[in-house]
Order: sequence, then structure tokens, then C-alpha cells
Amino acid sequence: MGEMKKEARIRMVRNRICRLLTFLPAVCMACLIFSFSAQTGEESSSLSRQVTEGLVRAVDQITGSGWTEEEVQEQAERYEIYVRKAAHMTEYAVFAVTVLLPLRGCGFRGRRLFLITALVCASFAAGDEWHQSFVGGRGPSAADVGIDFTGACIGMGAAGVFLRRRKKARGKG
Repeated sequence: MGEMKKEARIRMVRNRICRLLTFLPAVCMACLIFSFSAQTGEESSSLSRQVTEGLVRAVDQITGSGWTEEEVQEQAERYEIYVRKAAHMTEYAVFAVTVLLPLRGCGFRGRRLFLITALVCASFAAGDEWHQSFVGGRGPSAADVGIDFTGACIGMGAAGVFLRRRKKARGKG
């Protein structure tokens, strides 16, 4: 009888450890977001400029536009802000999914699941903006919190659609 209790306790601890490990992707995303926010304004601008130039060059090649270097630079300058904001939204969409799925694995469902995920994402976005107030050439922005939260909502919506379709498919099978 004592041996069975010991095995049950081991299983329970193993399950708790596994459940905690499901949050590892969310922790990794939080660290990634934090590291981007720790870049100085100059470093951040340089990175987003490189990404935007790469995208503009790809569009130029795909469309066969034959833009000059000057035209590539003009296009990159024009679209850099959109690339930056899309990157914010994408980071937070992924972050939301990596928070939502393990919470669901812990038994949260329905509105409660989405509310807790939204609170975690909004709190992290606000804290991240506050963190930027200590970084050279950066500052907090309420608009960025809104953009980040919009990305999180997109991620939660995509996860919700996926979970609903999966549940529906399982119900039919």
C-alpha cells in the first residue's frame, strides 16, 4: 500500500514538472521580447532598417521592378514603421499563444482562459514599455502597448479558432 502511494506521488510530481515545462516557450518569448526592448534606440533602428531593406529588396526581385539603390532606400524608409509595428504584433501574437496553450493544459477554459492570457500579455506589454524608459534612445509609449495587445488578441483569436476546429473535428471522429 505504501509503495502505491509513493508511485502516485512520483506521478503527481512528474505531471507538475511537465506542466511547468509547457510554459518554457512563453518564458523564452518573454526573454526575446525583453532583449529586443533592451536594445538602444540606435541598435533597434539599425536592426529594423536592415530587415526592412531586406524585405524591399525581396519585393524588388520578386516583382522585377529594377529599383535603384536610392529607390530601395526610399521604399525602406517609407515602410520601416510598418515593419516595426508588424514585428511587435507578431511577437505578441506568438507570446499570447505560448501563454494560452499551457494555461489551457492547466485546466483553464472559455472566457477565463482568454481573460487570464489577455491580462498576462497586457501586463507584460506595459511592463516592457516601462522597461524601455530606462534604455538609451528609447521611451515608453501607450500606443505601443495597444499595438502589442492587438497582436496578442490576434494570437488568442487564432488559437481559439484552432482549438474550436480541433474540438469539432474530434467530436465528428
